[in-house]
Amino acid sequence: MTDRLTQLQICLDQLSDMFFASLSYVDQNHVAVRLTEGDEMLPDPDHNPPSEAEFKANLTELTSDIILKTKQILTIIDTLPGVGVSKEEQLKRIESLSQELAEVEKLKIQTLERKEKLGSIVDDLIVHVSEGIAQTRD
Repeated sequence: MTDRLTQLQICLDQLSDMFFASLSYVDQNHVAVRLTEGDEMLPDPDHNPPSEAEFKANLTELTSDIILKTKQILTIIDTLPGVGVSKEEQLKRIESLSQELAEVEKLKIQTLERKEKLGSIVDDLIVHVSEGIAQTRD
């Protein structure tokens, strides 16, 4: 599963695609109108627009899809961490997490040093045991 920011980006991309598809549909399927009374309507044999009822039904479906996607985006935004938290509270939280990270880093360094010491002790014990075994075989 993706994180919320990735989900938000995907939804925004989908919404922009939906806007483009809707505008393209309207551009390609609208009924031509005269701008002035003197304009002549030139027939276009390649243009077969849908009926007015079908056109309106398709527009309704497109707008419903856009509204649903917008609601989905708003829902994702509402679940983002930090929404409803002031800038000062966020800065305090960042400072607290930075201090916690520094403490964990110190503990990590201490643990790595202890690991090295224990590894050295184990190495010495292995050498000591192997020398003892070698002496008993002589």
